[in-house]
Order: sequence, then structure tokens, then C-alpha cells
Amino acid sequence: MGVLRFLWSGVLAFDRVGRRIPQLIQIWLCELFFVMPLAFFIGKVIDIRGAFGVPGTGGRIPGVFWGALVVAGVAGFFFVRGLLRPRVVEGSWAPTFRLPIGDVDVMVANNQARVSYDYLTSHPSYALLLLLTAPIPATMVLATRHQGDSTFYFRAAGIAGLVIIALMAVARLLAWYVFRFGRSQLTTVSPRVAWEIAWKPVLMLVVVCYAIPGIPIAVMFFNEHRTIERLPVVTAAAPSGSYFRVVGTIAGDPVYWAPRGTGRGGNNYAGAGIPVDLDGGAQVVLLAESMAVADFRGMLESVRDGRIRTQGKVIEAISEDQRTYYGFDLADFGDPPAAGRVLVLLEQP
Repeated sequence: MGVLRFLWSGVLAFDRVGRRIPQLIQIWLCELFFVMPLAFFIGKVIDIRGAFGVPGTGGRIPGVFWGALVVAGVAGFFFVRGLLRPRVVEGSWAPTFRLPIGDVDVMVANNQARVSYDYLTSHPSYALLLLLTAPIPATMVLATRHQGDSTFYFRAAGIAGLVIIALMAVARLLAWYVFRFGRSQLTTVSPRVAWEIAWKPVLMLVVVCYAIPGIPIAVMFFNEHRTIERLPVVTAAAPSGSYFRVVGTIAGDPVYWAPRGTGRGGNNYAGAGIPVDLDGGAQVVLLAESMAVADFRGMLESVRDGRIRTQGKVIEAISEDQRTYYGFDLADFGDPPAAGRVLVLLEQP
């Protein structure tokens, strides 16, 4: 029990996190409703005007985005007021020590040495709460990284969100360390007290919030990687419907198809393919359908010295639906080699 108490209060600082959760949630929600609505508005403005070589859609800004700007303005007012006119918050902390009782060591809080620490709502530790919002715009950017320009709005909004978060973090640091708003109301405390009462609880809250989804996702990615590594390498005799690893050398330029047009920016493709020479002499035509085209592009970015390593499902032939909706056409890859050719759809097992 003593070890658990030490972990709970000494290492994880959950005793302090629990008391501060209402205040931390309030600050985080205020920042969330400032960052994302403003990012959506800025993203729409960029989307309409165009940027980074992407043509704009033109037209007016829809009313819903003006509403988002109003929400961002209200939340931004409270954020700025918290920096310019911060409130004083009191926290306390008691150091722990090990007390040997027989064969058991018990961790005990030394209440005689308990100290109180007044800090402000503009404290730089609150900048860590922005890490709880950052995954939202970051996902918008990463999810559209290899997509065509039809997804430009989401990419622009994600970039705007990340820039806003960075500026908010800098604003907190400037308000505390440079302009020192409200610092005259505080008494000087030791760096350890500031760490234990102000920094540590917020840091532990962020770590836990990342760990809850992060650990299962990491386990899933590890299991998926292990499953892929156990797959056999594809050959010309590979049976259709089974998953294989593709290891070989790129034998030509990638081909992209857009049977219904390339749309905005001229780079929105419904299908893609590339020939790959296997080490055994046969050839693979690696194909990507619809949403897998983004993975196809990302895979090509990871190619080094012409060597490719990926995975997919062997198919017997191209179906009529694949020709119609994805534009697959084997004529774009020339005649198959004498050792044979196998078709592989880029997929996860």
C-alpha cells in the first residue's frame, strides 16, 4: 500500500490532479473552442482563395463558418483575459519519505513540511493542455497528406489549427516570463515546489490522456507489423485471395487512373499501379483502389534505391467494376515477362 501511495501521489501526482480536474477541464475546453472553430474558419478562407498551388473554390464563406468565428471569438476573449488578468490559484504539496516497519517500507507524507503555492491561471504549465487538442488538427493534416487537392480544406484547417496552438503556447510563455502579467501577486517559491504543484499534475494528466488510447493503438500496430512480417513473399504461383509480402525492384513509373476525372488540382485519382520485378524473375503489378491510393503514394515515398517492401492480396484478374470505378488497365504496363506476372492489391491483412 505504501508503494501504491507513493506512485499515486509522489510519482503520478494524482492527488493533485484530482483536485484540479474541474479547473483543468475548464481551461482545456476554453482553448479547444478557440482553436478548432478558428481553424475551421481560417481553413475555409484559405480553401476559397486557394494556396500552395491549389486553386481556390471561389464563392462566399458559408454562414456556419461565420458562426464558428463567433464561437472562437468568445472563447478567445476568455483565453486572452486569463493571460492579461490572471486569477490566483492556491495549491499545496507535502514531501513523502520511506518509513521502515518490520519487513515492509511504508511511504508517508510529511504534513509537517507541507507547503502552499499560489500560482496564476496564466502559468506556463497550462500550455501542456494544448497537447490534448493538438491531435485533432494533426490528424487532419496527416490523414490528407497523400490525398489529392479535393481534401485541401481539411489539410488547410489542420495546418491552421497547429499554427494557432503553437502561437497560444508562445503567448503563455511570453505572458509569464517576459511580460510577467500578475506575477507581482505571487511570492517566490522553490523550483521543486513549482514542479510538484503546478507542472507535475498537468503533465501527468496529459500523459494519462495520451496513454489511454496510445497503448492499445501501439499494440495493434505492433501486432499488425508482426503479422505482415510473417507473410510469405509473393511468387508467380501465389494463389489468389491470399495475402503476401511484396519484395522487389520497381520496374517502371507509377500509373494513376481517374475514370471520372482528376477533379480539383488535377491530382485526385481513383486507382494506381506500378510494376515490380521480383527477385525470382517474375513480375508483380501492385494495384491500389480508391482510398488506398494515398497509401500507395506514401509507400513510394519510402522506396530507397528502387527497392520496395510492402504487402497485399493476390487477385486472379481485374474485374469489370475495377475497370469502371478505378480505371485499372494492364495495357499500361506492357507485356508480362516470360517468368509470369501476378496481380496484387495493396491492402492490410
